[in-house]
Amino acid sequence: MKIGFIGCGNMASAMIGGIIKNQVTAPADILASAKTADQSGKEKNEELGIALTADNREVAAFADVLILAVKPFYYEEVIKEIRDVVSEDTIVVSIAPGKKLAWMEGLFEKPLKIVRTMPNTPALVGEGMSCVCGNKKCSSENVDTVCRIFAGFGKTEIVEEDMIDVVVGVSGSSPAV
Repeated sequence: MKIGFIGCGNMASAMIGGIIKNQVTAPADILASAKTADQSGKEKNEELGIALTADNREVAAFADVLILAVKPFYYEEVIKEIRDVVSEDTIVVSIAPGKKLAWMEGLFEKPLKIVRTMPNTPALVGEGMSCVCGNKKCSSENVDTVCRIFAGFGKTEIVEEDMIDVVVGVSGSSPAV
């Protein structure tokens, strides 16, 4: 399974680190994009042992599972950039709070398997708790695939979409207490 990350900041790095550590997939099967291929990008490449690119479209075309790991305010721009290269077979995963499945479906302008998730910061130490829900195009196997990936850096729970914001309020804030 090839996993693509658009965005390679702190959360994506924590996720990738857990995925590799727990042998969910090999580093060679992970491609991430970073806004710039500067020194920090080279350091991430060396630290994680994955391929890194500045081309979001390359990541979208590569991935069986595509994780959108950019700040929520970049989602619209990124989706418009990649939507014509994302395959119908790709599972698109959002980690953005507040971005509903229907909103993302509308931006892609074609039927895709989209899974909305909300990991939390304990993923940085392999102890994350992520809630997961898929759109109507997703099979239970598609959602299970995402859960297996996210189990690389913590626990997962499948919830209805209307519960994600509630879960975020509890699991997103509680670790800081």
